Amino acid sequence: MRIAHIADTHLGYRQYNLEERESDVYDAFNEAIEKMIEERVDVFVHAGDFFDTPRPPIRALYVAKKGIKRLRDHGIKVLTVLGEHDTPRRRAMPPHPLLDLPVLGLGRVQKVVLDGVAFFGISNLKGRRIDLLKAELSKVDSLAAEHGRSVLIAHQAIKRFLPFEGAYELEMADLPRKITYYAFGHIHPRTIEPFGGGYLAYAGSTEIMRRSEIQSWRNRGKGFYIVDLDGDFPDVQEISLESVRPQFDLSYSQGDDVIRKLEAFLHRLLDDPPLKPPVLRLTVQVGALKKAETLEKIRGVLDKLVPEGLLRYTVHFVSSDGSIQDSKELNGLGDLKKLFVEYLGDEELGRLAFELYSHLWRNDVEGGIEACRAYLEGDGR
Repeated sequence: MRIAHIADTHLGYRQYNLEERESDVYDAFNEAIEKMIEERVDVFVHAGDFFDTPRPPIRALYVAKKGIKRLRDHGIKVLTVLGEHDTPRRRAMPPHPLLDLPVLGLGRVQKVVLDGVAFFGISNLKGRRIDLLKAELSKVDSLAAEHGRSVLIAHQAIKRFLPFEGAYELEMADLPRKITYYAFGHIHPRTIEPFGGGYLAYAGSTEIMRRSEIQSWRNRGKGFYIVDLDGDFPDVQEISLESVRPQFDLSYSQGDDVIRKLEAFLHRLLDDPPLKPPVLRLTVQVGALKKAETLEKIRGVLDKLVPEGLLRYTVHFVSSDGSIQDSKELNGLGDLKKLFVEYLGDEELGRLAFELYSHLWRNDVEGGIEACRAYLEGDGR
């Protein structure tokens, strides 16, 4: 049996509120579907965050419906679990039933056997339900012992891969040991390592969703895994997608010839243009007196490339200690967070309001979105 392990497609995600970025997410999903068909996989395993929200836009539902139909037309079976993004609140219905997508493990581990392979799925659990998650996973080894090959599908963060307090739900010791392949979602850089009876893998997101993913995309690309379970040990093939829109994160220090280096980068980009105009984030360390002059020169160079050579660019200035320099309005306002907390009557909401203020006043919309995402994904959700 050959399975395709994919996760974090986030259909409907619209970075920078740009239609092109929403289309990029659909392009990556469609390319993945075509590659799975070409590779003649038997089972499509989606490890959560199929959609970016439990109420996805109509276009996201349409793209998902067409893709799933393509898989089924080629005899490929479909299994999914819910991630935190496509899990509705208050036990409402997720969008998956509209597409006849089977969702495994709502509040408990669920087993499905296909052609002799046992698939164990559990949808995302967090916060006060982590104890339930661990208790359900503790049942899997005894169930897996009844089968020669098995796959665990889950959308959870493991401390080994996301070692920040409050960011993970599981440690390696919480996982069952008799699984052939662990198909995980949630962490966007893809990774794989030997564990248990085979491999533990995060398929990663299929597009670049956050600035922090740029380096991992450059190192390992974006895509999914194909896992052949026919041998004694799973054979895993990494499949990369070509439709991912390139993103670049450049940093220049005060001592650099910023304009010269930027022009050199742009000339290389024009000499070998990617399939899609990229996104550029530029961070410059420069003295306060030179900021306006430097920004004018940078914009003069970059504006020639927009929209022809670049989809979008942002420029941030930092001081020598790395802090945001264009934050004059925040200087002397150390009590601003306290004012937000007092006004809103809630510590977490006050902190969120302060973060939103600090991001949005300097037009850092992505930073504001990430602050909201972090809040909604935390225990304050």
